Amino acid sequence: MRMKSALAMLCGLTLLLACGVPDAQQTDLSYQAEALAEQECAVCGMSVRDQSAPRTQVVHRDGTRFFLCSIGDLMVHLSSPSPHGRAAGIFVEVMEPDEDLALSLTDRHPWARAADAFHVVGVERTRIMGRPVLAYSDRSSANAVASRYPGARVVDFADLEAWWRETLP
Repeated sequence: MRMKSALAMLCGLTLLLACGVPDAQQTDLSYQAEALAEQECAVCGMSVRDQSAPRTQVVHRDGTRFFLCSIGDLMVHLSSPSPHGRAAGIFVEVMEPDEDLALSLTDRHPWARAADAFHVVGVERTRIMGRPVLAYSDRSSANAVASRYPGARVVDFADLEAWWRETLP
């Protein structure tokens, strides 16, 4: 009987490993963000560098890297099946809490792992691809920004993915 239990556990573990774990939990720390250059957005084809921060990039398991104009485009990209495997590294540009959201913020910003950033949703902002989502390196900065906008709130990356699915038309 013990042999059957051990075999069942081994089969279950093998199946779990074969299926993988959720993207937000499997980010490979060996992947690093790369600087923006002349990349085109993997979703809309626009020049990523010309778009307002926060911009994003994704590295898939096979090493293929995609740049995206916004966190909205990131969410669209992550919701689509990829021949390159699951996302192994997801990065967002983090902003400063005193930046004017009415401006086009195309200067370079520091990169952070999306899972380590604090995201602000519920902010109205023009000239952004998809629903506006902001990213900050620490919770206090994100809270300071969210407090200036009625209906805005701070979420982590897992909650951002849930919010995105809930707000789809």
